[in-house]
Amino acid sequence: MSPEFEIILKCFSFTGVIFLFEKTTGERKTKLFEKIKPFLTVLTEIAFILLTVNTVRTSITSGVEYKTTFKVTTITINVILLLLRMALLKQKAAVLMTLSKLDAFRSEQQNSIRKFLRNYSALACCCCFLFPLVLIIGTTTEILLNTDRYFSGDRISTCSPKMYCVIFIAFHSFIYLMHFLAFPGLVMTLLTIIYLSFVKTFRQHLGSMRYRLLESFSREEISKALAVFALAKKIHRGIERSVQLFSFLSYVLIFSNFLQLISSIVTSYMSDKIFIQIMYTYITLGWTILWFISLTMCGSQIGKIEIFIKNMSQDIIAKNFGDEEEEHKKLVYINLFNTCADINLRFTGWEMFVVDKKLLLTITGILVTYGVLFATEVSKMTN
Repeated sequence: MSPEFEIILKCFSFTGVIFLFEKTTGERKTKLFEKIKPFLTVLTEIAFILLTVNTVRTSITSGVEYKTTFKVTTITINVILLLLRMALLKQKAAVLMTLSKLDAFRSEQQNSIRKFLRNYSALACCCCFLFPLVLIIGTTTEILLNTDRYFSGDRISTCSPKMYCVIFIAFHSFIYLMHFLAFPGLVMTLLTIIYLSFVKTFRQHLGSMRYRLLESFSREEISKALAVFALAKKIHRGIERSVQLFSFLSYVLIFSNFLQLISSIVTSYMSDKIFIQIMYTYITLGWTILWFISLTMCGSQIGKIEIFIKNMSQDIIAKNFGDEEEEHKKLVYINLFNTCADINLRFTGWEMFVVDKKLLLTITGILVTYGVLFATEVSKMTN
């Protein structure tokens, strides 16, 4: 497994999804640890599933603490997170298989791609944990500085109230924000790294293919080119089967986050806790916009593949068709090449929509239109 994939898979362990894969370097663990590792994995994943289910239950039953619209959006987000977690746990083997095929698709000379993807995955994973960390530090500091405001007198009359605050708030905030922000962020990081890995690797194969075909438009080179196209189609189908549901749920989650932010602002939710409200609003807004743009832009990169293939076909025709003696044989080759190169590669969200740049404009338009209507109706309900 490549380092860029290992970084993401290891980070998932902090959010309750543990991938077991063979390590390429480093010493192997003891036999005892290897035996209990699957048991610990299942135990951890069950614990986070129960936490997610409890979060859904709490958001439904504790209605007195929420205003109606904020409660509805909160329940929706928690249900989506539960579905996303269950889908990822179900597809773990398929995801590992997809990553292995992407790793094998690269040639030994593609070190620049590996370096770029490794840096990107490290930076993206840091962003996934940065947002929760800021919220944890900010929330804990705010409550510790205003203990009397957030806790009743009888609750803080016990020994070491600030110590209890530090332990409870930090632990509870860490677990919840790993589930609420870090987990979906890592899922979107996984999607973007898969998209970029496939596109950049295939693009480099096409560059080498173009050079060889311009130098020697022979039967052997055509056979190699067709083999690359066949392998790329197979890997693309595997990517779609394994992660397209994640993409769909991610966009639904992004849309729901925008609606919840509108609801929290219009209904003045947590208006008595200004610092926490501002911090939650801006961090959630930044998180949502960041992953919305990143996921869409990375998924849209595959559209450049078709443009490159069309340009490559035109260059091959212009270069190789001038010799009348070889023209008939080369015409057969070019027809065969164009037939196999006529591929429609797109990343989709559960085959309901295509992930491309048009999606940015479409979702933004929907958010503006229905966001204004939603805010208007919520303000009427509040009044």
